[in-house]
Amino acid sequence: MKRLFIIFIICFGWNIVYSQSYNSYYHQFEMRANYGLTIPHHTCLKYLIEKNIYIGEITYSIKTDGSEPWQHVWRFPELGVGYLMGSLGNINVFGFSQSLYAFYGVPIVETDNFIFKYRFGCGLAYVSEKFDARANYFNVAFGSYLNAHLHFSLLVDYKFPDIPLYLTAGFAYNHFSSGAIETPNLGLNQVTGNFGVKYMYSMYNYSLPKRTVPYQYDKDFEFSAYYAVSVKENSTYENKKYIINSLICDFASRLNNQRSLGVGLNLIFDPSIKPLLEEDYTGAHNLLRVGVHAMQEVYLTDDLSVIMHLGTYAFNKYKDGKKILVYSKLGVRYTFAERYFANIVLKTHTTTADYIEFGLGFRIN
Repeated sequence: MKRLFIIFIICFGWNIVYSQSYNSYYHQFEMRANYGLTIPHHTCLKYLIEKNIYIGEITYSIKTDGSEPWQHVWRFPELGVGYLMGSLGNINVFGFSQSLYAFYGVPIVETDNFIFKYRFGCGLAYVSEKFDARANYFNVAFGSYLNAHLHFSLLVDYKFPDIPLYLTAGFAYNHFSSGAIETPNLGLNQVTGNFGVKYMYSMYNYSLPKRTVPYQYDKDFEFSAYYAVSVKENSTYENKKYIINSLICDFASRLNNQRSLGVGLNLIFDPSIKPLLEEDYTGAHNLLRVGVHAMQEVYLTDDLSVIMHLGTYAFNKYKDGKKILVYSKLGVRYTFAERYFANIVLKTHTTTADYIEFGLGFRIN
């Protein structure tokens, strides 16, 4: 499963940078220093954070030039890959992290000399220290060396007159966890301020393209369905992994160039809850979970989109001590051959990761 996750991230990063065709190529190279705090995802880890953190960052991206209609929808976004390396607040317990991630950057305000933008992305992180029952039992943040990495940042770029060099600064948020593939899995967050330089290389001088009205979608209804498989480990002491199978159906309406909204049904066969039910387990039907959710799909390009679900369970034998259990999903989807797609999605219960699912499906308009 880890190999599949690595392959997906590599293909995702390669696709968003190189799959589109451009009339002009604007290559952006950035170096940035980050300084800030490690914030535990759960308060029980707070006492382990000893120091502020330093992070080095290198990124490469392509600034789009308006040659595709979807680029006008998102105000000429940037697509790229980044590398982060830095501390995690306690070198002896958590070690340090390295990550490779793909990102999508959207300008909020842009002129020829000034850009205010946000970036979001995901990737794969390596942490140098993980939980060990004998040697490192304090580290309940990471049960695996390999972890998922989620990134979000707000950045300001200022261009020097007459040269393709920018000063760049802003704030960034990074989250690391294994998505319950390995336990323990409490995860860590980084919140940092940063400062650096950006160099733009191109055969042509960059000037802000004129924004035009993009193509319009018919507001048709759309049905989509996909099958997903996940791997989950319940607890450190059980040391057993479970295969979870899901079937997800969504019925949505394409509202505009950017998004669809709709509702869906989530059928889950989850054997990981069997040992948690204990004496309440009466048969395989107890392992079935039926979820209902609202959904949104945000289209970044013609082929790449972000999917979001927010729902609860209509049938669920294991409630984890809660009367109503809310779940959410966040992931990326790549559409190929017009109606087929592959996606990777993180499912959570409030702030606790449930599992990472890998899916294949189709859509019908």
